Amino acid sequence: MLWLRLLLVALCVVLMGWLSPPAHALLNDDRYDGNIFALYGSNGGMIPPRVSLKQAKEQGIPALLVYYIDDSSDCKKYAATLANLQVRYGWGVYFIPYSVDSLLPGDERGQYYSGQVPQTLLFDSQGNLVYQSIGNRPITEVENAIRALFQLDPVPPGVIQAKPFNEIQTGFAGSRSPAPPAEAQP
Repeated sequence: MLWLRLLLVALCVVLMGWLSPPAHALLNDDRYDGNIFALYGSNGGMIPPRVSLKQAKEQGIPALLVYYIDDSSDCKKYAATLANLQVRYGWGVYFIPYSVDSLLPGDERGQYYSGQVPQTLLFDSQGNLVYQSIGNRPITEVENAIRALFQLDPVPPGVIQAKPFNEIQTGFAGSRSPAPPAEAQP
């Protein structure tokens, strides 16, 4: 009788494993897979943002504000771009990602939201909007907007290329840390 119970339990376990759908995170679909910055950008530390846009303006530090949703394939792809830029420019620019799903009517965080994602806005140290875009933009476009804030030479198109390093995450070949401004060099 005991062996029959064990056999039934084993059969149930096998059937449950065989019939249950596999867990997949896919870059090219509009399904919710979790935090896109942790999963697709390898940088879950971007969420929640360290400062608000208001705090960045008060501190006189440039800010890159991004509106996103976790279940958008464009936002999933853009997460790697943002994480890569934060690694290289996070010392001088606040990266402020806001999930539009968490915005409430009248919420100060949503004052620049246009209704499309991903939406990127770059503010200079005086709080002036100097760049804005909708959609998954090339890394060099966004990077050159940031570099212009620090009077750095632009990166030529094609120097930085997205290179997948597994099924769901993308790195960038040719990416490098920016050179400090000429007046900062000894």
